[in-house]
Amino acid sequence: MMQPGPEMESRGGGRRWIPRPLTGWILATAFLGVSFVGGSIFYVWLTMQQVQNGYRLARLYEQHEALLALERKLRLEWCRFQDPNQLEELGRSRFGLGPPRQDQKILVR
Repeated sequence: MMQPGPEMESRGGGRRWIPRPLTGWILATAFLGVSFVGGSIFYVWLTMQQVQNGYRLARLYEQHEALLALERKLRLEWCRFQDPNQLEELGRSRFGLGPPRQDQKILVR
């Protein structure tokens, strides 16, 4: 049986001899394969994150539009309540109010 020399390395429990330059190629190939698989997984993860962020952004945009519509409605209602004629009409129709009697008036100096 051959004895391993400086250019040979023992692999697989001593049954098979693989030259040392070939082990470097095997290790480099394994490293590149693992790197490629890791890079591919990272790329797929990034793509999924991008899609999820797009959905989240669309949902936030819809919420923003709903809040803008609510703000417009509230501004319109606020302006309506600031009109004295509208307030007088609202007081008469909804709350049954009328002009004050003489005994209800207070003179402020």
